[in-house]
Parts: sequence; C-alpha cells; structure tokens
Amino acid sequence: MKKNWIKKIVAAASVVCVASMAQATPITGNIGFSGAVDMNSTSANSATEVTSWLNTVAASPSGSFVGLVNNGDAVSMTGATPWSFNSGALANFWSVDGFTFNLTSSSIVSQVGGFLNVLLIGTVSGNSFSTTAFNGSFQVADPASGGPQTYTERLSFNSVPDGGTTVVLLGLGLLSLGLFRKNMLIA
Repeated sequence: MKKNWIKKIVAAASVVCVASMAQATPITGNIGFSGAVDMNSTSANSATEVTSWLNTVAASPSGSFVGLVNNGDAVSMTGATPWSFNSGALANFWSVDGFTFNLTSSSIVSQVGGFLNVLLIGTVSGNSFSTTAFNGSFQVADPASGGPQTYTERLSFNSVPDGGTTVVLLGLGLLSLGLFRKNMLIA
C-alpha cells in the first residue's frame, strides 16, 4: 500500500515538472520607444489623449528583444490611435518586429509642470515566446516655447515574468504536506 502511494506522488511530481517545462519561454528584458505625438491639448498639463503618433521607433532593446528588434526599427501604434490616458483594454497597442503589446489598462501617475507620466499595464507576445506581463510608462513634456504643438514622447516597458515557478513551488509544497500527513497517519 505504501509503495503505491509513493508511486502516485512521484508520478504527480513528474507531471508538474513536465508541465512547467512544456511552457513556452517568457519574454525578458526591456524595450524603449521614442518619437513624437499630437495630443488633444496644447499643454501636457491638460491633455487627456494622444490623437496621433509620429515617427515612433524602438530604442535600447535588451533580453529577449536583442537580435530581433534593433534601435531605430519602426513601431506600429495602430491600436493606440486615439488613446485616452485613463483607458481600459486596447489590443495591438504597439507592435514591432513580431512583438505585440496588448494594453490591459492605463492611468495618469502625474500631470504637473508641463510633464505627463502615464502607467501602462498589459502583456507582450510574439516570436514564439509565451505571453508575458509587462508594465510600461508613457512620458511626455511640453514642447519648447514657440515650438510646434508636437510633443516628444518616451515609452518604456519592463517585463514582469513569473515563468511558472510559483506553480511548481506550490505543487512541491502540497506534495510535501501530503507526505508529512501520510507519515503521521502511518506512525
């Protein structure tokens, strides 16, 4: 009886380990963007949305993006036009070289002194990687005095991966409790 129980635990542990290895690789690293935007206001202090994106390009890729995204590669912002700074989900917010960011939500963090900072939360997928949670920021400042009403913007995104480690640790913890309980009942 005891040998059958141990065989079941070993089989369950094997399934948990194989399942965690079968997952695709999460996206790691950071990616930035630069370019310009038109907004619905002449000041970053009162703007509520981007009305168009101009010349947005990738900058400083690291981690999984290296070798797939290069500095200066064009970024498509088709899912982000127009984009309200306090928004819900938007599919295809940005895409570059096979990677796509789907926005879950965005909200203004600060909007004072001619500077706007917006938090973006969502997921990045593509290039055979698993969909990975990413957080980012959109930052824009008022144009120089007398300059055109086009604002320089900076987008940056950082991965928030788990990679399934939590599930494996939870499974191993539950198996340990089961073994402990079983040994207590036998003794």
